[in-house]
Order: sequence, then C-alpha cells, then structure tokens
Amino acid sequence: MDNRSSSFQFWVVLICLLSTALFLIRITGPTDLESYAQELSVGYLLDLMAQAHWLVQHDLESAIMPRPPLHTWLMALFAGLLGLNRLSLALPSFLSVLALGLIVFAVGRRRFGEMAGVLAAIAIVLAPTMAKQVALVGSEPVFTLTVTIAALAAFSAWEHGKEGSWLLFWLMAALVTLINGLPGVALATGGLFSYFWEKRSNPDQPAPGGPHLAGITLFLVLTLGWFVAASISQGQTLISTMFYTSLIGDAVSAYRDGWQASDLFKPTFVLLFRYLPFSLPFLIAVWRVFRHPASDPGERRFERFLTCWILFGLLVLSLARHQHADHLLPLWPACALLAGRELARLAERIGKTRFAGIAVVIGAILIGSTYAAVNSTSTSVTTHIKPGESSDYAREMKLAGEAKLAAEAFIANGLDASRLHHIDTPVTLQLYLGTFRPFIKRAQLEQILAAASTPVDVALGKTGIEELGLAERYPDIKRVFRWPADESLQAVFQVYRINP
Repeated sequence: MDNRSSSFQFWVVLICLLSTALFLIRITGPTDLESYAQELSVGYLLDLMAQAHWLVQHDLESAIMPRPPLHTWLMALFAGLLGLNRLSLALPSFLSVLALGLIVFAVGRRRFGEMAGVLAAIAIVLAPTMAKQVALVGSEPVFTLTVTIAALAAFSAWEHGKEGSWLLFWLMAALVTLINGLPGVALATGGLFSYFWEKRSNPDQPAPGGPHLAGITLFLVLTLGWFVAASISQGQTLISTMFYTSLIGDAVSAYRDGWQASDLFKPTFVLLFRYLPFSLPFLIAVWRVFRHPASDPGERRFERFLTCWILFGLLVLSLARHQHADHLLPLWPACALLAGRELARLAERIGKTRFAGIAVVIGAILIGSTYAAVNSTSTSVTTHIKPGESSDYAREMKLAGEAKLAAEAFIANGLDASRLHHIDTPVTLQLYLGTFRPFIKRAQLEQILAAASTPVDVALGKTGIEELGLAERYPDIKRVFRWPADESLQAVFQVYRINP
C-alpha cells in the first residue's frame, strides 16, 4: 500500500471520527425536540407512522405540510428499523453531514490537492453551526446534501458534457424538489452562471448544455408523480398550501411591510459570523478569486463556479421574505472548498508542522465548546425552570425532557394513551407515547363529551381544567395523572377523566 493510499484512508477515518464524535456529543445530551421547529417534523412522522399517510402528512395542529415529504420518508425508514426515538429521527442529518464531509474531501482533493480537501472537509464538520445540524430532526442537512451533489454534477456535466452527469443532476434536482420544493433547485444551478464569467477569459468555452431529455423526464416522473398522487389524495388544500401560500404568497407579500437595505446584507453577515473561524479564510479566498484567479484553466473554472454558487445563493436568500441562518447551509460546501484551499496555502507558508499544531488546538476548542455547551444546557434543564428565569431555548429543552419523563411515567402507570384527547400537551409527548392524536379545541371537546357514553380522558399541558369551564355541566371530573407529581411545580402533562 503506497503512502498516497494510506493518507487517503487516514483522512477518511478522521472525517468519520470527527463527525461521529460531534453526533454522539449531541445525541447523548438533553433532547431539544421542542426547539428549532423540530416538533413539526415529529408531527409529520407520527402521522405517517400511526396513520400510514405516506403521500401527505399533517402536524398535530392538523395543518398540512408546506413542503414535500422526502425527509419524512427517510425518518420513517430509520424509525422502522430502529424504533421511534430521537436517534432514528436524527440519523438522516448525521449521515448527511458525514456524506458532505466525505464528498467535499474527495472533490477538494481532486481539484485543489489533498491538504485543501482535508481542510475543506474539516470546515464542513467542525463549523460551529454543524453542532446543531448533525443531530437536527429537520430537513436542512439532507437538503444541503442533495443540493451539493446536484451542483457538483452540473459542473461535471458542463465540463465533460457527459449524459450520465446530467442524469445525476436531474435526479438530485428531483430529490431537492421532493425535500424543499421547486425553488430549492435554484441553489444547485447558481454556479452555472460562471459560464459568462469564464467566457470572458476563454471565448471558446462551451455553454453548459448537453443531452437533457432523459434527465428532465426522470425529474418530471418523480416530482409530478408524487404531486399528482398527493393532489388526488388531498385536493385543493394541498395545492393552496404548497403553491399559493408557500410559493406565491411569500413572494407577493415579501415586501408588504417595507424593505430595508440591511435585509440585503443580513445573510452575508450571518454566514461570516455563524461559520467562524472558517469564514475568514473563505472571505480571503473569494477576494483572491477576483484579484488573482488561478492560472490553471480547470482550477479557475471550478473556483469561479464555486464563487457564483455562493454569490447567487446569497442573492436569492437576501431577497427572500423569510431569512433564517439555516437557509445558508446549502452554500457552505462551496464556501468550505474555497476556505480549504486558502488554509492549505497558509499551511505551506507557515509550515505544515506548525499549522497542524494550530489546527489541533482550534479543533479541540471547537469540539470542547460543543461538549461544554451541551453539558451546561444539560445541567440547566435538570432543575425547575420558572418563567422569565432563563432563555426560551432552555425552557424548550426543559419541556422536551419533561415530556419524555412524563410519557414514561404515564406508560408505567398502565394508562391507555389511545384514549387521550390532547388540548395543549407538548408535541414530543406523543412521540414517546407512540400515538398521533391531533390537538382539539374547546368546542371540539364539547362535541366529544356531548356524544360520549363512556368516560373521556382529556390531556392538558399548561391549561388548567378550570379554564375549560366544564365543572358546572360535568361535575364528575377526576384527575388520573399529573407530571410532575410535585404540585409545587408547573404541570407539563395532566390527564382528567370526565364522566359525561
């Protein structure tokens, strides 16, 4: 085995170990399933698993999903194999982050050299925001993976004109659409605008054309196949939610409340801040692309492709109505590749031994910071949190942890979760109970009680039974469960049995 092969295997193992270490730190920490809109993903999964609604899912508020269901299908696959738990729900994100690291390493190694590829992969795995993404029960990491593969396939197809590369692009574009909707494809195609830039240096540069018929056919079969079947299942409701509300509604109302210049620059500033320290060499790398482009035509073409991928994505996200830091994730693989090359140049200038020492220290700080943050949060949520005494995130984590304990205690008491009518209980409570019982309003509860001939079990969260105003008409009300059992602590989960 030669040294080149040995070093390749070493770096692959290192990337896998770093990704796994971060995932284990996060997954063994306190649950945060009530934060970052993860409860919506939980609701969709419960609908699929409990009601077998594969085409279209609803959350526990009975709201139809605003995006296609591919991420929910992936979670269901792992939940079917490993059970309905946080680990199975987070595995798609972990595997996506790991795959991103390995893909960026392979591409960077081939395009910019081995050291650049390694450092680009490390920038993917150890970027501070990845500590959240690696165990997120959300679609962002999977979406980023498909966007990245689609973008790289488009570049390969442009460069070599192979039908197989375009077919891969259209397949990934279909998956992008089935995760986050059709607009997501724009993020995968932005890099192709570099054709106009490259044509100034090379007038003979071919346009990114090629045989698209098979790819477009595959794209339409996958995307329209699902959409038509889902529309038949749900009718106008699905079309209104996904098309008019999510797509046209957002675009029309984007600037209804006015537009500020700061909105245009906000995604750029967030990108630079959230991905420190790797965003600094990325910034230098972009400057270098404009001021001192690579002399090698292939390397110059690729660096310009990456730059257009990033700048076009920033433009799209800057004009979007809803700006969120997680939306920048599909741009980071391109940023990491440029940053990795810049860091490799720095290593050559200061010496690889000195650079390795600095890199180990910075890596240890980043991993240690993640561990400290997770464990400090773990400590904070083991004590009772009173309103106003801590951050919203800490209270959400406390709620998620209490929901898990409440479900375990409820099951241990031998009570039947399928009898419950939920008013305002934590969403993740039903994950641990293994049920999908959409929340009901007071008027719906009144109808249930009016038609009932047997006792009705009502599950409440913060709402007290007194607030429902049922005592006068239904005097035979008995509480059969409370969590926490300590009456001095705020209730998280209560069950009242009402005899109609």
